[in-house]
Amino acid sequence: MIPGLKRRVFNFYDVMMYVAIARKHLRLMLLLMCLTCMGSLVYYVFARPVFYARSLVRVESIVPLPVDEETVFHDSNMRAVVMQLQAPYVIERTAQKLGVKKSAREIQRKVIKKVAIRLTSDKNLEIEVWGYLNNMTVKWAETLVGEFLKFREEKRIQYRALAVKAYNDEMARIGEQLDKTLESKFNFRDEKDLTRAEIEENLIRAIPHEVVHLKQQLSQMESVRANLAEPGLDIVAKLSLIASMDKEIHLNLGQIVGATPDTKPDVERPTSDQVVVVPSVATAVEPWEAFEREQRRIQSEIADASKIYLPGHKKMIALRKQLDEVNRHLDLEYQFAKNRFDLKYQSLIDRVRELEAKLPEYQEISKKYAKVQQESALHDAGELAWNNMFGTLAKNVKTLDFAEDKERINLEYLGLMEQKDTPVSPNRFRIVLIAFFLGGVLGIGVPLLIEYLDHTISNVEQVETTFQMRGLGIIPQITASESERPALLNLEASDERNLVENFRVIRTNLLSMGTLTKNPCVIMTTSAMPKEGKTVVSSNLAISFAQMGAKTLIIDTDLRRGRLHRLFGLRKSPGLSNVLLNRITLDEALRPTGKEGLTIMTAGEHLETGTELLGSEKFTNLMQELRGRYDRVIMDTPPVLGLSETSILQNHVDGVLFVIWSGRTPIRNMKTAIDMLQANGANFYGFVLNRLDLSATTNYYQYYYYSNDYYHSYHALENA
Repeated sequence: MIPGLKRRVFNFYDVMMYVAIARKHLRLMLLLMCLTCMGSLVYYVFARPVFYARSLVRVESIVPLPVDEETVFHDSNMRAVVMQLQAPYVIERTAQKLGVKKSAREIQRKVIKKVAIRLTSDKNLEIEVWGYLNNMTVKWAETLVGEFLKFREEKRIQYRALAVKAYNDEMARIGEQLDKTLESKFNFRDEKDLTRAEIEENLIRAIPHEVVHLKQQLSQMESVRANLAEPGLDIVAKLSLIASMDKEIHLNLGQIVGATPDTKPDVERPTSDQVVVVPSVATAVEPWEAFEREQRRIQSEIADASKIYLPGHKKMIALRKQLDEVNRHLDLEYQFAKNRFDLKYQSLIDRVRELEAKLPEYQEISKKYAKVQQESALHDAGELAWNNMFGTLAKNVKTLDFAEDKERINLEYLGLMEQKDTPVSPNRFRIVLIAFFLGGVLGIGVPLLIEYLDHTISNVEQVETTFQMRGLGIIPQITASESERPALLNLEASDERNLVENFRVIRTNLLSMGTLTKNPCVIMTTSAMPKEGKTVVSSNLAISFAQMGAKTLIIDTDLRRGRLHRLFGLRKSPGLSNVLLNRITLDEALRPTGKEGLTIMTAGEHLETGTELLGSEKFTNLMQELRGRYDRVIMDTPPVLGLSETSILQNHVDGVLFVIWSGRTPIRNMKTAIDMLQANGANFYGFVLNRLDLSATTNYYQYYYYSNDYYHSYHALENA
């Protein structure tokens, strides 16, 4: 991973870090840039030249009419025009006009690369053409517009012919259906006897209204009858009341008055309680008005004469005789009017009874007629749908004829606006810029991506931040010339002074951690995976402890694949497994290493059941005895992942020294190993970053004091 990637402020270390990444991936960066340049060169050499032309097409727009070609053909709005100009069939027609018979896809691949059509500010069309042939590129826009107009006209003629034929065929079919519907309608009317039902309904339709009206007249006549019976009302007033009703109620000649609803009247021989209306009864004459005027005249003369003559005078007697005669006539007129009024009253009663007797029949006929009318409406609904459909088709045919020459939008080619006689593509300057830009992006991006995707551990700060574990020190990677030397430290060799100091730093930090937790008497050295250098680290750490005067023992607890004996040039047996099997004593297993103060106990005989032996009481007693004999016991253990020995040994050690291979140990594996040890109660003193590549610039500047240059310069200052 990239150290310092989350920092916001770049310092000198950040700059040197990226310089180190660049140096690390310099070959890859140069290779990517060379490949980009080579690809650009190949594209420039083999790419086909592209020519450019720009033309202007005027759009003649007409005010839309209520019915025009857009309403019918839907091909004359601006969006449809632009889409059709770029349609494959129009492109193929244009190319064929210019002498190229190919499909639209082949034309785009071999003849015309691209056509762009846009609307200008003055509502005209601007057509840009990029083509592989200069002559065809220049002529393409003009030919395209011409072929588009021809194609649109052909499609309209074809559509109009097909539409008219389809409409006519459909109208003929609908006409036949209308004939069938009409015949069905007459059959339905005959079947339901609709005409008779309509006549019957018309005859009795006014019955309810007439009943209400007659009852109102009866109410008025009853009011008049009541007024006539009041005392003190003179003859003239009574005649006036009767006359008021004579204007609203009329008798019909020959009408028999007095017939009841349940007895049918006999026209030829009416009964005694029935009266036949004759002209003298039916005709309303008003002679009483003349008698009333005569009465008022005579009364006036009597009043005048009484002032002159006595009541017994012959003139007064004559006038009273005349008045009596007039009063007699008024009485006769009242009797006649009263009889006529009674006849009218009785006729209204008879008529109301007759109509009320017909109300049940009216209701039955009304229900029957409503039902027949509803059935007729449902039957006629289908006919109405066919009529509407026929009208719609006829309207469409008329619309086609009317919109034939009603153009909304027309195109006119005005000419070229811009033409490039030299190819516009490939552009050398643009290709060079793209090549440098793409090469730079790939050259920088790919190494950064590689570093970002690197999930291994590469520096001390990364482990301390991720796992909250202290870094006790680092061990630089040995170069190829130095790898032939023994893996154990030679304290007297001046050229190994830097490595000696590295382990002294680790030793010092380890002891300081002991003051915070447990005194590091028995120290376990382990790692997450095999071959991470834990055996070499544990051996040199033991030598470093022995150098400071501590009585030190190093034990190889890997009973399966222990290799500690190889570093010291000893045989594997006898060793720890032999002691645990009671084949030798402890003193026989402890052997000198040739280093002052350092004793070794090798793994001993190879065993596949080493886990059971390390967890036995024999091993516990052995460790108790070794704690009493030695100041420091360094235990070289198997790796954590995949084996169980390390977890079992937690109860016998004071703390764990974790060895990490810089740039090789995955973070995920280390996390799993630490979790396993913590689950068994491990006490971590810290970790050692092994095989750190100080040749990398970022590591060189960060861990400069660990490098040979630092110690060489320091040694030169000491000798000066």
